[in-house]
Amino acid sequence: MRLASPASRDRIRFHIEPCDLLWAIAASFIALALRDPALLEPGGFPAEIPAPYQFALLSTGCAILMIVGFRLSDHMGQFFSMRDAWAICAASACAVATSCVILFTFTRLEGVPRSTPLIFGLVLSAGVISSRVATRLLHKDAQRERPRGSDEPAELRRVIVIGVDGFVSAAIKLTDCLSPRTTQIVAALDGRAFLAGRKIAGVSIVGGPRDIGAVIDEYAVHGVYVDQVWLSEDKGFLPSELVDEIISQCEARGVAIVGMSEALNLISSPPASSAADVESGQKLEAPIYFERKRLFDACVASLLFVLALPIALCVAYVVFLDVGAPILFWQQRIGRNGQKFLLYKFRTYRAPFDKNGRPVAEERRLSSIGRMIRATRLDEIPQLYNVILGHMSLIGPRPLLPHDQPDDPGRRLSVRPGVTGWAQINGGTAVTPEEKNALDVWYIKHACLRLDLEIAIGTLLVALTGEKLNGRAVDHAIGWYRREFAAVAAFGPKAEEALRADSFEGLEEEYSV
Repeated sequence: MRLASPASRDRIRFHIEPCDLLWAIAASFIALALRDPALLEPGGFPAEIPAPYQFALLSTGCAILMIVGFRLSDHMGQFFSMRDAWAICAASACAVATSCVILFTFTRLEGVPRSTPLIFGLVLSAGVISSRVATRLLHKDAQRERPRGSDEPAELRRVIVIGVDGFVSAAIKLTDCLSPRTTQIVAALDGRAFLAGRKIAGVSIVGGPRDIGAVIDEYAVHGVYVDQVWLSEDKGFLPSELVDEIISQCEARGVAIVGMSEALNLISSPPASSAADVESGQKLEAPIYFERKRLFDACVASLLFVLALPIALCVAYVVFLDVGAPILFWQQRIGRNGQKFLLYKFRTYRAPFDKNGRPVAEERRLSSIGRMIRATRLDEIPQLYNVILGHMSLIGPRPLLPHDQPDDPGRRLSVRPGVTGWAQINGGTAVTPEEKNALDVWYIKHACLRLDLEIAIGTLLVALTGEKLNGRAVDHAIGWYRREFAAVAAFGPKAEEALRADSFEGLEEEYSV
């Protein structure tokens, strides 16, 4: 999972590289020429713009818009990767789709062969990618010509890797980029016989894992003494007895054997507070109702996402004018079973630090526009995406930051967190953490379709009239919560069934909003 930069550190520059601009302009004309050179005849231009030239102008505009929107020019060509190639293809596809929709709406694509937009997309993708590849190759040539530090063979740590995968390939490239160079991977071994004689990132695969002793000895004959053997992280292809044999052969020759993560110092240290710590409180199984409503949540969230898209675009534009880019705010929250996920909202606060890293006063961060967006809950629209992915439910306990979790988080973490919930319509920010936890746990215990419908209606009322503290609902939830814990402490899990008598029936009219 890759994280976006915090708002104060995200330097967004809306610009386009000259090479990308050149391809955006040339791609449409190249596509027309490839399809039929006669399409480029000027006709009655400039008195009348022929249909092919209308296509070229509109396609060029859409291509420039997508290159800027996808921020393709922010990617550095010398570090071009497949991830960048996919972004270029996505931007080209969006440019083709946008231009086709506009042209078909107004002109039905008359005068332009239907295959031309597809050719345009392919030419645009190929051109932008080829320029990135050329930049990367030129950068590599410049690096080769650059004088390196002292790389005498005796100063290098010689390494053999066992196992071939993507991690090993990246490690070889990493050691090649070191300056001054300290490590050289001289050979690779793999148990798959068909890989013998091939290369990974320029390093030859010279045999299988059982050959490690013979390979070390043979390199020594040629004056290359192996200092370490690195074992791939994917150890599934090595039986335990083979691992023991490899270790014994290395120890007999005084060669250290370590895992790749340990060799590159990539072993993660125990976190200060993990999901297991968060779940250390009493954890209960979620009622079956929460499993059954997952499909309902996904369908309704998808429908709401489509219906709310025009509103979301308007809010995004207002947010951009008010607080600037980026328009989305994210935080890592704790969800069901302690799983961490990124929760998204529209930004309503200005960045907490200015461009020089100085803190911004809290009263200057929230504008009147941001306050209105928060009051109407419009900033929560992006969380429909979280619901579709399965991180959240439409209705449930609100997800909290790790340090905001109650002392007994197991109950609230037994279900998916919600976009809105019982605590939000009975006080929201006006209730204390203890009261909010009691309201959420009460909801989990009494959840049903009727209560969810009441919460949905209550959320609309809160969005229209503002938050109001429902003291009776809060007092009831606190009392119920304390009685339940006292009963569980006294009688154990059997008290759970007895407490179900104090169910939602008869309470919903008395304590509803």
